[in-house]
Amino acid sequence: MAQQEHPELQQAVAAIGAGDFARSFALVSGLAQADVPLAQHFLGWHYHKGIGTRQDDSLAVHWWLKAARQGQPESQQGLGWAYANGRGVEADLEEAYRWYNRAVNGGDESAREGLMETSRKLSARQLKALAAEAEAEAEASER
Repeated sequence: MAQQEHPELQQAVAAIGAGDFARSFALVSGLAQADVPLAQHFLGWHYHKGIGTRQDDSLAVHWWLKAARQGQPESQQGLGWAYANGRGVEADLEEAYRWYNRAVNGGDESAREGLMETSRKLSARQLKALAAEAEAEAEASER
């Protein structure tokens, strides 16, 4: 079953729409613990925004990282933002660039703005090294 079609995930989205943030948080928490990447992303979002729980960017990063490592582009974008802004992690523009780039390559076009903004803050030498690193990563994933 596709994760977007998971009934509890649909219920969590409906709970957000109804303003029942605690129910949404409870539902995505269970699914995130069960290793559903989209639920892990949403749990990170709940922590990041403080919706249905206390605001905690460190826990947002924790859950985004779990989902991002499984290819969830929205979580990769969230990590790019976190590293660019030093929220939940130490600020690191190169790491922000890596995560934004993965998000864009994974189909999250909304991450492109963060990627471009981060690019403007990096030197030409840093960008060249990051491009070579991304190319090597892409080649390794094709094998």
